[in-house]
Amino acid sequence: MTTFFIPGVAGDPTLLEGAYRDMSGVIELEMGRPPSAHRILRLWTRRGSTDCITEVGSSDPLRGGIVLAIFDMGPHQPFVVWRQPDSGRPDGVREILGCNAYEVLEFDS
Repeated sequence: MTTFFIPGVAGDPTLLEGAYRDMSGVIELEMGRPPSAHRILRLWTRRGSTDCITEVGSSDPLRGGIVLAIFDMGPHQPFVVWRQPDSGRPDGVREILGCNAYEVLEFDS
């Protein structure tokens, strides 16, 4: 069982929820719609020509950098991976993936 977390954000629930709300707001501005309420821990999907598992708290398997959050944009909509690149860019990098996944594992409530 894995409790919701964002790498680098203290475990204080208020700070954690504020950080996630801020990230969700950026995604909504960039995508033109809010992400779903699902909080994704792990996503097994095809990225380009590679099947891979992308997981919050781990290094992105294709791009490097720690995965900070994975957003589900809803049915038949893409997933968005927010990661901290190896270069240390403070605002992170967002990557839009396809809408199909082999498996989606959510954080425990």
